Amino acid sequence: MNGSRSLKTIKNNKKPFSLREWLFSMNLDRRVFVYGLVPGVPAIALILVYAFLVPNYGYSTCAFYALTGYYCPGCGCTRAVRSFFHGHFISSFLYNPIVVYCMVMYLLYEGSHLLEILHVPHIKGMKFRYGYIYAGIVILLGNWVIKNTLMFILNH
Repeated sequence: MNGSRSLKTIKNNKKPFSLREWLFSMNLDRRVFVYGLVPGVPAIALILVYAFLVPNYGYSTCAFYALTGYYCPGCGCTRAVRSFFHGHFISSFLYNPIVVYCMVMYLLYEGSHLLEILHVPHIKGMKFRYGYIYAGIVILLGNWVIKNTLMFILNH
């Protein structure tokens, strides 16, 4: 049975479809687009459902804050996401600017590639640059340092 199957494959000169080969046949920018689109769309849908349907019961205490007395780099992200999806972009930025940065970069990157795929004239997809990741790290750590410095100055 296996012999006839391999003969048939050789006769048709076709290999079975391989998702891995299909993904790696694309350039890096298109792969990042696919990797961002597949988990990104369901994740954003779940976050939207959470932001609008789950009542706001207050926020739990951050374990890092409880142990050290200082804010962690992610402090304020939940409030920032809620504010962002409710349209309060300034308060979202003030809670934690990394959320606004990530959402804007995600929408620009995915949107530009989607428009390129749809053949919109004069639109090229953004190129992936490690600088985007480094900028996010700088924003995250900068926010952390500024919040903790202000807290230390104002409380002491």
